[in-house]
Amino acid sequence: MKNLFISELILEFLISKEIEEGNSKSTIKAYNYDLEKYIEIVGDSNIELVTPTKIRLFIKSLKDKNYTKRAIARKIATLRSFFKFLIRNEFISKNPMEKISSPKIKMEENLPKYLEINDMELILEKLMDKSIFNTKKSERYYLLVRLLYATMARVSEISNIKIKDVNFQEGFIHLRGKGNKERIVPVDKNSLMVIKNYLENRFSYSEDNYLLVNTRNLKLSPRVIQEDIKFIKGKCGFSQSKQITPHIFRHTGATHLRRAGMDISELQDILGHSSSNTTRIYAKNDIRNLKKSYDGMHPLSLKKDLRINN
Repeated sequence: MKNLFISELILEFLISKEIEEGNSKSTIKAYNYDLEKYIEIVGDSNIELVTPTKIRLFIKSLKDKNYTKRAIARKIATLRSFFKFLIRNEFISKNPMEKISSPKIKMEENLPKYLEINDMELILEKLMDKSIFNTKKSERYYLLVRLLYATMARVSEISNIKIKDVNFQEGFIHLRGKGNKERIVPVDKNSLMVIKNYLENRFSYSEDNYLLVNTRNLKLSPRVIQEDIKFIKGKCGFSQSKQITPHIFRHTGATHLRRAGMDISELQDILGHSSSNTTRIYAKNDIRNLKKSYDGMHPLSLKKDLRINN
């Protein structure tokens, strides 16, 4: 057990998370990235020599590099899980994470980021502008944004949509989510027409082909989709500080539906959340409707108070 370095135990930790806890590939990738980032900043070392001081230096370095509180909290959670694994498997006798706290995140900092409706209108309008988007990929860009916003699917789910998953008669798309969970989400008629037009312009395809493909007719990977959205953001003229990613469109659609009055349980089904508590965070983005409901229902709002001069 002596002289074991952090880098030597990462793989065993990741296998444990995948096999014993059933974590998804994306979660495993995130754990690996966080631990590699720790080694990159602090350096590899004997696991017995990792101290709270070294971990605090790592956290300070992240803060100095302008990492968000959420990003720092995730890396702390990764280290906490890693050292807990080392304790459980008797690689170390003392846990250096015991005295480390995660940064406090205010409620407003923890709310999902989203785009306003006028932002969405602007993006879709510019995507149709031939003077801005005039390449073989233009139709793909437009369909991609509509799909992300309409279905509120995760980037991996969008990547995995096959043509046979689109039900044009009933108006829904079959998605495969985290842990191979499947769900059906409704899609508006106009987006279905966009899909039809997109397919009509494809040279050839079968029902088993993927819906979103590159110029070589190969499936778009999540990475390519992320790069597409980054390109679209730049061409639409948004500032670098404006957060526009595939996941932002998921938050955007969910927030807009909630503001329009969709029930939390219905929104939960569309988003594929296993717990309604995860979906309830969109209610926090809905303070305007909350205030409207309050004013229309609370007895003190409805009853005129004679002590207040009008």
